[in-house]
Amino acid sequence: STLSSSSAASDVYKRQMQKFILMMLTCDKYSDIWPAYFGQLRKYWPQYTGEIFVNTESKRVEGTGIKNIISYPTENFQWDTPWSYRLYKCLEQIQTEYVIFLMDDFILTDYVDQEEIEKDISYMENDKTIACFNYLPIPGEPEAIKYDRYMQMPKKTPFRINLQAALWRKSYLMKFIRKHENPWQFENWGSIRARRYSDKIYHLRKDAKRVFIYPDGGIIADERWHTEAAVELLKKEGYNIDFSARTIYHKGDARKTEIVHRTFIQKCWQVFKSLI
Repeated sequence: STLSSSSAASDVYKRQMQKFILMMLTCDKYSDIWPAYFGQLRKYWPQYTGEIFVNTESKRVEGTGIKNIISYPTENFQWDTPWSYRLYKCLEQIQTEYVIFLMDDFILTDYVDQEEIEKDISYMENDKTIACFNYLPIPGEPEAIKYDRYMQMPKKTPFRINLQAALWRKSYLMKFIRKHENPWQFENWGSIRARRYSDKIYHLRKDAKRVFIYPDGGIIADERWHTEAAVELLKKEGYNIDFSARTIYHKGDARKTEIVHRTFIQKCWQVFKSLI
């Protein structure tokens, strides 16, 4: 009975897995941390045997020991290609209805809750108005509790749209993206833009078990190591990385959230394009 039950659960999981692709949001300059990303993925999510889409400019993943199919953009991007344009073109290549975002510096430190992902896909299959299950709580008081583990936040909640680990409906992303935006604009202006959409976005409750467990904020902040603890984590796991290539980010340091070399009129035009 136990064996047949386990086998049935495995079969259900395999069918569910075919409905989404894991997308690694990255760029060529962070390729030195890719072995850690894939090493921890192999360690803490061995059940995921589906395709991994590496959203980067031109570099290729090597020597990770990952047996998954790894896909790349068919278009050759430059370092200054707008981040959202690259994301849109990558999503065009994906055939599944859903995609999980997991940023390159979200280095897993514990096992992924695959059962919750299965449930969330079922919820989205049954309710086509659900756009996203975001797997990290955000500050604020929820309007409602949904599916036990999730919060429905007021539409004006800051960072209601963000790039934490999440399960997205691809069709929502395709209509939502503005191709000129960088990641910070995607989160900031995107959260404002999302107010006029009726699609539902759910965030994990503050007291709920995490689905993806990684250092808060990731291990990199503005091209620097986010914390000394992030460096210690990578050293402890035995990854051969040149840690001297980056300094440590300290709280209060200026963050690079703006595109430089733009006139006031250009900035206004971009804001306008973000909000239409």
